[in-house]
Amino acid sequence: MAIHRLRLIIATLAALLVPAALAGPALAAHVRVEGKSRTIFQGNARPFVGTLQGHTTTKQTALGSLVTASRKQPFALRLTWSDCCGGGWSGFFVLSIAHVTPPSTAFWAFKLNQKLAGHGLGSVRVTRDSHVLVYYTTFDPETGATEPTLGITASTRRPPANGRVTFRVSSYDDAGTATPATGAVVRVNGVPHTVNAGGAVTLRFARGTSSVRAFEPGAIRSQKLWVHAS
Repeated sequence: MAIHRLRLIIATLAALLVPAALAGPALAAHVRVEGKSRTIFQGNARPFVGTLQGHTTTKQTALGSLVTASRKQPFALRLTWSDCCGGGWSGFFVLSIAHVTPPSTAFWAFKLNQKLAGHGLGSVRVTRDSHVLVYYTTFDPETGATEPTLGITASTRRPPANGRVTFRVSSYDDAGTATPATGAVVRVNGVPHTVNAGGAVTLRFARGTSSVRAFEPGAIRSQKLWVHAS
């Protein structure tokens, strides 16, 4: 009887705590979803919390950010719940994004701050400083390594008209280790510019707004930057 009463108390407390958690401080993580041939989403997304396919969470996770992104754009997102792997672990797996279901030689991978996550999207908490990258990738059949992901930085994004901007492109492996992407090109409004041996290139910008991102064969494209010259 005492055990039954204790269970009722715990259940009541849990029910009272859920609304408080759902009303907690809102945050928006940086989210990017890279498909096989195009960028599906790039922007900020507040993590969804609540009930999803019969499973409820009050944690602000990378999965919640992906769910919000899929509704904000919108794009199709298919998830499946699985109890697997022993130790009582369970969670959602991504089946397809934007109607793309990978074959056995590829999958939808997940990086947090350019490091491949060791746990699923639903078990990784995010903050407003988190950079979530979900990307379609093949993998090395022997090591399991995914394709490297590119990152790009700019010396400034608001140069004066006809001013110069230096871009640096890095290639990140699964451990998040960065090396210069010496084989990359930086595309400014679609026009390619080859980087040097250090993965850098300096370009001049006329007045106006330009889109910039990096590409390299065998790697996942970088995020898009906007340069405003005035």
